[in-house]
Amino acid sequence: MKDPLRTLAICLALGLLQMLGLCAWLWQAGAQAPPWLCLASLALLISTALLCAIGAWRLHRLLLWRRRRSPRPSREVQAERRRIAADLHDGVGGLLVHAMALLDPRETRQRQAQELLEQALLDLRLMVDAMDAMEDALPVRLARLRHRLQPVLDRRGMRICWSVADPHADAGLRGLPDLPDLPDLPRGQPSQQLLAIAQEAVSNALQHARATTLWLVLEPVDRADAASPGRDARRALQWELRVEDDGCGLPSDPGPGPGPAQDAIPPGLRGMGLAGMHRRAHAIGAVLDILPRAGGGVVVRVRW
Repeated sequence: MKDPLRTLAICLALGLLQMLGLCAWLWQAGAQAPPWLCLASLALLISTALLCAIGAWRLHRLLLWRRRRSPRPSREVQAERRRIAADLHDGVGGLLVHAMALLDPRETRQRQAQELLEQALLDLRLMVDAMDAMEDALPVRLARLRHRLQPVLDRRGMRICWSVADPHADAGLRGLPDLPDLPDLPRGQPSQQLLAIAQEAVSNALQHARATTLWLVLEPVDRADAASPGRDARRALQWELRVEDDGCGLPSDPGPGPGPAQDAIPPGLRGMGLAGMHRRAHAIGAVLDILPRAGGGVVVRVRW
């Protein structure tokens, strides 16, 4: 058989049946049988019991290490992730904090180095948070992002406008007579992909935009095809996640407009960050747009 788990289970069952047969024979006819036959049967019974014990141990190992049908990690994997997260937080995070303390922010080059170390520390802490809470919903992950981001914004004199809708916390989003039920917000890997997109957008704003204000918005919006013929008269909704800034905007910014502005970005400036954002959005069936913001700045928008 190709399946070793099934083969081992069948062999183990046959061994147990053989043991039961030998025990029954020794119980019924052992007294009348020749001594050598009884000893041979007893030896066969003991060897079969040892083989069954080894087979049971192997079966247990196969059950533990077989390919999991559930995408959720096992308890052992979760414990190892928490251990790695703690080591990263206490070890690498502590070194980054110590290096930042050695720099003088009054000198331009040291201030730039301090900002880079600060960004690395923020990315590290967000990565540790993601490893420690794989099944959190998107609003919880975004709240953790704001908690980690707020000290960085305070040191740079920036402010954040926060508007995250949570159907479990905001009862007013559900049950309205003219709105259908909202789709559930993602958990697990899809929520991690959306968080990574938001994190990359925030990182770009911090490093390149020279912005003074950030907006992070999660809200239900009308679908673009809601008014097409044949659709239900009720409003069809989808979720939208936006990260906006009031910085210098996109290179060769064509100005405010309804269409995507990806073509306005020169090929040499389309780094791995933007490609990674599009790849993550595609992986979860979402649509990512990078648009110029009215009044200056950039809007990174994800809809699903």
